[in-house]
Amino acid sequence: MDHGAGAGRPLRSGPLHLTASWYHARLARAAWALLLAATCASSACAGTAQGPLAGASDAYANGPEASPAPSGRAPLARWDAYAEVQRWPAASSSPFTSHGHQPEQSVTVRVSEPARGSYAALVTDTTFPEGTVIAELPTGPDGLGYAMQKQSGAWTYTELDARGGVLASGALPFCAACHSQAPSDRVFGLPRASSAR
Repeated sequence: MDHGAGAGRPLRSGPLHLTASWYHARLARAAWALLLAATCASSACAGTAQGPLAGASDAYANGPEASPAPSGRAPLARWDAYAEVQRWPAASSSPFTSHGHQPEQSVTVRVSEPARGSYAALVTDTTFPEGTVIAELPTGPDGLGYAMQKQSGAWTYTELDARGGVLASGALPFCAACHSQAPSDRVFGLPRASSAR
């Protein structure tokens, strides 16, 4: 039996070249795609299993918040309700880290008296009374404060420096965009770990 030109010589194997057929290449690509999709899906599910953080929004991704006035400027006008709001009891049993405003900072939330009960029992269909004021104030000397007040059925927003100076105020589009994602009457509640008083 003649085996051709290499008859009588041992078969040599050269370097192995793995060239997958079109059929096997498609299967390999499909397997990688499924593996990648499963990994991404499990990562996404792990991050949202507990739902979004109360007080958090993705509006910060759309642009920066107003920043404090440079130190070379004249002092800012003080928010007229600042001293009164500081005397209100905190809505949480202790300060917490705010994840809703950037940069993250330690804060307390204070709510005007007629709305405290509604805020403490916040549910999806809660509607706050006219004149409600909700303020998130920093506990540190360099933080930013945020307040919102319901007037004529609409919310106005105020951004404050740590001493109550007004950085921005009114129907601020950036604030309104974020709070439009809130679960109830444009209001976010306390983080789940904080208990209301």
